[in-house]
Order: sequence, then C-alpha cells, then structure tokens
Amino acid sequence: MKLGVLLNAEYPAHELADLGRLCEDLGYDQVWYTDIRLFRECYLGLAAIAAATRRVHLGPGVTDPYSRHPAVTASTIATLDELSGGRALLGLGVGSTGFRELGIRAVQPVAALRETVDVVRRLLRGEEVTVDGKIVSLAAGKLQFRPVRTHVPIYFATQGARITELAGEVADGIMIPNTALPSAVDFYLDGVRRGAGKAGRSLDEVDIALRFEACISDDQAVAEAVMRRRVAARVAASYGHWDYLERLGVALPEEFVRIAAGGDLRRAADAGHLLPREAVDRMVLAGDPGHVAAQLTPALRPGVSRLIIRPHAAPGHPIGEVLTRFVSEVLPRVRQEVLGQTGQAHVSTTGG
Repeated sequence: MKLGVLLNAEYPAHELADLGRLCEDLGYDQVWYTDIRLFRECYLGLAAIAAATRRVHLGPGVTDPYSRHPAVTASTIATLDELSGGRALLGLGVGSTGFRELGIRAVQPVAALRETVDVVRRLLRGEEVTVDGKIVSLAAGKLQFRPVRTHVPIYFATQGARITELAGEVADGIMIPNTALPSAVDFYLDGVRRGAGKAGRSLDEVDIALRFEACISDDQAVAEAVMRRRVAARVAASYGHWDYLERLGVALPEEFVRIAAGGDLRRAADAGHLLPREAVDRMVLAGDPGHVAAQLTPALRPGVSRLIIRPHAAPGHPIGEVLTRFVSEVLPRVRQEVLGQTGQAHVSTTGG
C-alpha cells in the first residue's frame, strides 16, 4: 500500500518546500497541495515542492472545472510536469470553497468532470480540440508547446456516488475522503468497480486511495478537539449535500444543522462539540498512534491501494511530527493488527 500526503495551501513557500523534502525522505510517494480560491496559489506552491524534491509525485489536490478552464489546467499541469521532470499528477473535484465569493456555481458536476478529462488528455496528446459541451467549451484549442508526457495521471476526489463510478470509468485514481466505516468503503469500491466495468477495465487498474485528515497526539482529548473543529467545518461547508453522512451512519443534531444552514464556517467549527462521537471515529483519525491504527485498520479492504493523510498538528507541535509519527508509529501497528486478524501480511507500505 502506497502513501500520499495532502497539504493545505497555508504554508509559506520555504516551509512548504521543507515539508515536501520531509515527505520524500519519509517514503511518501505523492504530495498533493490544495487548490482553494483566495488561499495561497496552488501551482506556485507545487513549483516550490518540485524544486525541493527529486522523486515524489505532486499535483493539485484538487482543482476544479469551474474556477480554472480545463484548457488552462492542461497547460498548467503540463508545465508542472516539465518543471518536475515528469512527476506531475492532476487531481480533479467539484470544488466549492470560495465559489460563493466568486459567483461560481458548480452545476452538472459529472458532465463537467467527464468533459474536463477529455479536454485535458486530448490537449496533452497534442491535438487541436474543439468542444461545445454541457459545461466546457473550447474553439480550436492547442497547446503551444510539447508536453514532457502525453499522459499525466488523473485522480478524482469525491464522496459522490455518480462521480465515484465515473472515476472507475475514466480516471487513473480516486481519493475517497473521510471514510473509515468499512461498509461505506465497500460502497465506494463497488462504485469504482461498476465504472471500471463500463470501460472494460478491472478494479486493480485504478489507484484507490483512502484520504484521511489526521491529528496524532498522545493527548487523546487534544487530538479529538482539533479534529472536531475540522469535521464540523467540513460538514457545514457541504451543507445540502449530506448523502455521504447517511452512508457513514452519522446523524447530526438539529442545533448543528441550524448553524450549518447559516453558512458561517467559523461558527460551525466552534460548534464541533455538538457532533456525535461517530462523526469523529468514522471520518477522521485522532489520537495516539495505537488509537489511530485501530481506527484505520478496519477500513482497509482488498482494492484499496493507497493511504493519503492530511496532517493537523496539536497546538504547540509542528505539522511534520504528524507526518513522521504516521509512518514510524501508526503504520507498524496497522501491520500488526492486520497480521493478527488475517495471519498474513497483505498491508505493506513504502514508508517506515
């Protein structure tokens, strides 16, 4: 099982470069960097990581078809691939953060992602592309330089059923976020499998990653407090699109629903204490290494090929501590638990 990291667009360039080197040294083979409107610019950050590393693959985690035109994305990802010596990845999702401020509406997401994949891949192959799709339009567009590679791996990040199936059909990989409940993981794996079958592919042709936000601390209460705020903000940000909560068996109290409906994410984060226990246990990793390993192990199923973590530090601790402890303390415990359950080692990693 391979390892990846998702870093939020909040670090100055020099700190981001240091984190990229640390990830590479620890054995993570992917570094994703969030593309969020009005945060630090994603592709400049990725360029800083590329300049500071030699082996790790890197890309936006994730960009969207609405705030960046897919043709511009194709040009940008080809440039990153050139800069990094063929290490670029392209993460795609529906997006939402910052859309209200920019007046953007994420409509027809399945069509938008399908059309984006088609346009990006054709442009990378050197084609002149004209499309008049449901979302994407392009008139005789053609890259004005030769890409290093004609195929950059494309990953989707989603908790939506239809986009999960589309990932199995057209993407190279999928990142399934915030899902530690085994039945929910199985739901997404079945969706990828159906999509792959439509394209005449098998499940093992898609890199399937479970992506968790994690705070690793010996103080369980502190770790849970950090992640309760984070879960509350994420859930509130997706207000109106809560099908994934049903799959996770998470029911929200009415008081929190009213706060989420108000759209104030800071207030929602402050109301994290209202969330039920299962919201933390089934969506994020929080606690000491033993507790985190116990949360994580049941979610590992045949077909899952990668783990990606987005680290959150306990107050007063560096973010690199979470990255290091995940490899050196959590993963060995995961291996031990899997061995104890099955009698055979079907979990191994590139790190640790």
